[in-house]
Amino acid sequence: MQKYFKRANIYLVGKQVMPAEEVQRFLDNEADVWITDTDNPAHRIPELAGRICYMSFGEKQGRKDNNSYLSNIIKVGHGSVLEHTVYSLLLTGISRSLTHELVRHRAGFAYSQLSQRYVDETDAQFVIPPAVQDDPELEKTLQDFCDVSLKVYGELTDKLAEKYATPTGLVDFALREEQLTEGETGKFTFGEAVEGHDNLSIDEWRSRAAESESIAKFFKKKTIRARRKAAREAARAVLPNATETKIFVTGNARAWRHFIELRGDIHAEAEIRALACDVARLLKKEAPNLFGDYEIVELPDGTERTRTTHRKV
Repeated sequence: MQKYFKRANIYLVGKQVMPAEEVQRFLDNEADVWITDTDNPAHRIPELAGRICYMSFGEKQGRKDNNSYLSNIIKVGHGSVLEHTVYSLLLTGISRSLTHELVRHRAGFAYSQLSQRYVDETDAQFVIPPAVQDDPELEKTLQDFCDVSLKVYGELTDKLAEKYATPTGLVDFALREEQLTEGETGKFTFGEAVEGHDNLSIDEWRSRAAESESIAKFFKKKTIRARRKAAREAARAVLPNATETKIFVTGNARAWRHFIELRGDIHAEAEIRALACDVARLLKKEAPNLFGDYEIVELPDGTERTRTTHRKV
């Protein structure tokens, strides 16, 4: 039975540490006393970065509490120091429609996404758009379409697999993957003899693959990954934008703020807006001095948006 997602899953899989001994070594060698009231590296790192700009340590320190220091940073828009705090989030249960928008956030972000070329989507899951959720008739229409798309996907991959397993297809894939390479002029080799044959022309290899079951089997084994990838990359054309995907996202705090502002805005698409609200909740908890100015506001239709008085930091 197919699984349908209505909300993203967010896993906080990476965040920074701040080696206290290295910070102290810097203070001993080149600065003075640094007084701060937080042990949270997400807060300490941008404060130290900001203080480096003016060497505001010891008698020059001024503000002693981290919250007031970072609040002032955010207020005056000195956002570059926020770029030193980094979070890695693993997102699942989201649609490829969402990730098409997400990856447009380039500065300060890195992405690694599930590949539909290498991963078999025969058992793909799907995401129900917020506008369709909780409407039985619309949900059924979407689910019926997704079921059909998976059936066509399966048929295409099977037929392509057959097509690629012909003697011509097998030799072509061996060439494409550079497993069968040119040895002597006009002759090609695997770097080893195959059933006693080596350094044959392409037409000769095709003939051998057609005539000998053992040679065809050798070619099939050599090219299985390439043939599967080629079948999937063609068949994925029929999968809808609602297909569920997984993406590993690393971004610095300034970039995450930009994402929350743009995608949590009332004008943003509903699925990514819900994600932005959930990311804001997570990061407000992880680093309240960096993200605490964001509000998550419920709208009349039951959805949410984000809001802050400190935009474009």
